[in-house]
Amino acid sequence: MPDVLLTASFVALLSQLRPVFTAPSFANFVVLLAGMVHALGAHRLTDALRAAGPAAERHFTSYYRFLSHAQWSLDELGLALLALIEQVLSLPELELIVDDTLCRRSGKKVALATMHADPLLKQGGRPFHSYGHVFVVLAVHVRLPLLAPTGWALPVMFRLFEGPRQGGRKDAASDARRRKLRRDKDLPTRNRVRKTDRKVVDGRVEQCAPEPDSGPLPKELHRTKTQLAAELILAVARRFPHLRIRVLADHLYNCNAVLNEVLREVDNVNFVTRGRPDAALFAMPEPRKPGQRGRPAIKGEQLPNPKQWADEHADDFERHVVPMYGRDVTVRVASYLGMAYRSLPGRLVRYVIVIDPAGIYRTDYLLCTDLELSVAEVVAAYSRRWPLEQTFECCKQKLGMQDTQVQMPAAVRRHAPLSMLLYSLVVLWYLQHGHQLTNYARLPADPWYKGNPRPSFTNMLACLRRASWGEAFVDPPLPGTGATENQPPTTRDRRPQLARYLSRVVAAG
Repeated sequence: MPDVLLTASFVALLSQLRPVFTAPSFANFVVLLAGMVHALGAHRLTDALRAAGPAAERHFTSYYRFLSHAQWSLDELGLALLALIEQVLSLPELELIVDDTLCRRSGKKVALATMHADPLLKQGGRPFHSYGHVFVVLAVHVRLPLLAPTGWALPVMFRLFEGPRQGGRKDAASDARRRKLRRDKDLPTRNRVRKTDRKVVDGRVEQCAPEPDSGPLPKELHRTKTQLAAELILAVARRFPHLRIRVLADHLYNCNAVLNEVLREVDNVNFVTRGRPDAALFAMPEPRKPGQRGRPAIKGEQLPNPKQWADEHADDFERHVVPMYGRDVTVRVASYLGMAYRSLPGRLVRYVIVIDPAGIYRTDYLLCTDLELSVAEVVAAYSRRWPLEQTFECCKQKLGMQDTQVQMPAAVRRHAPLSMLLYSLVVLWYLQHGHQLTNYARLPADPWYKGNPRPSFTNMLACLRRASWGEAFVDPPLPGTGATENQPPTTRDRRPQLARYLSRVVAAG
C-alpha cells in the first residue's frame, strides 16, 4: 500500500475494512479517502488525487475505474462499517434513521440522473424540480457524552433512486459553443453517450454491462424510495439478527411497502414514524367462535382517527418534559392502540398525539410499532431523526458530496456514498483517537467566535488533517496516533515536502 498522507491510527481503522476489497482496490480506496480528507474547495475525483500527493502514484484512470469497474460491493462495505461501529461503541441496540437527499447535477451524459422535487428551492406552495441524483440513506444514530446531546447520524447504507422523468436531453447553449470551439481548434468531435447499467428483460429489470441509455424505465418497473428503504433495513436486520433495531423515519416511509414488508420478514425491527391525523384505524378482529361459518374477519370495528380521538379525549393528555433537538421541551401527550390496516394489517400499533401547550407548533401524530415504548420515549426518538439532516449538510459542504463529476453508472452509485462513508469514518476515528489530540491539534480561537465545548464535524476533520500533516511534515509522532516508524529524520528534511504539497494543493485549490 502506498505511503498515504493519513495518520497511522486512521489507516489502522481503514485496514479493518480490508476484507471487502481486493489488494489493488483497497490501495486505491485508501488513496481516494486520503485525498478526500485533504481536498480543499471542490471534491472532484481529480481534486482528491491532487490532494493525495505522491500516494496517488498510479495513472489517474485507475482511480476512475475503481469507482466504475472494480469488483467491490457498496453494501458489504456499509455492513462492515456498521459492524465496526457496533463493536467500537458497544451499542446495545441499533437505532437507524432512514431518509433521502438530493445531489444536484448538470450534464446530459451523467448516468442515471433524473428530475426530482427540490424542497430547498421551493417557493411558497409552488414545487421546484432539480436535475440530479437522489440517494436513500440508512444511518446509525449514536449518542455519547463527547458528542452533541442530539447525537450523530453515521451513514452506512445507500440506494440510488431513479426518478421517472429523465430530463437533460436538449442541447444547451454551452453545448453549441463547446462544439464550435473544438471545430475552430481542429479537435476531434466528442461522441460521449449517456450510459446505463440496467435493462428490461422479460418484464424484469436486470443489471448489465454499461450500454447506451435508451430512456427511463417503464413506470410499473420503477423502484420507489420506500422499496429501496425496505431493502436497506432488511439487509441490516438479517446481518445483525442478535440486535434489536429501531428505525426512525418520516411520513413518506409510513406505508405498506416498508412497515409490512419488513415486519413480516424479520422480528427484530420496530418503527417510529410520523403518522396521519386522518389515519384509518381498526380494532383487532374478535376470536373466531366454535362452529362459526364464513370467511374469518380480518379487522374489527373502525376506531376514531387520531384527530377525532384527540378531540374526544382531551382529558387524557399528560404533560411530559421530553429531550428534543438538544433541549428539554414540555409537551402534552396521549396515545391509543389500533390496527393500521392499510400499512400494517394484523398488528396493533400505538398512535401518539403530541400537542404544544404554547400553541406555537402544530399538533403532531406519531406511529410506533413497539407497544412497550413509553409515549415520552416515542416523541424523543422521533426527534432524533434531525442529526441525519445535519450529516447531509456536512457531507455536501465539507466533503463535496455534490461536486462529483463522474458519468458512468457504477461510479455514480458509488462516489457520493463514498463521501458519506468517509464522514462516518472521520467521526468514528475521532471518538477512538482524535479526541485525545484535540488540545494538540486545536487551532487558535477566533476572537469573534466563543466556540462550542462539543466538537463539530469541522473540528473533527481539522483534527484529522492536523494529525496527518504533523506526522508527515512537521511534528514528531503524536501521542496515541500509532506512528512509530517511517518518520522523516529532521524538520529541515520535511520542509521541502511541505512546500511542494502546499503549492500543489492549497495554491491549486
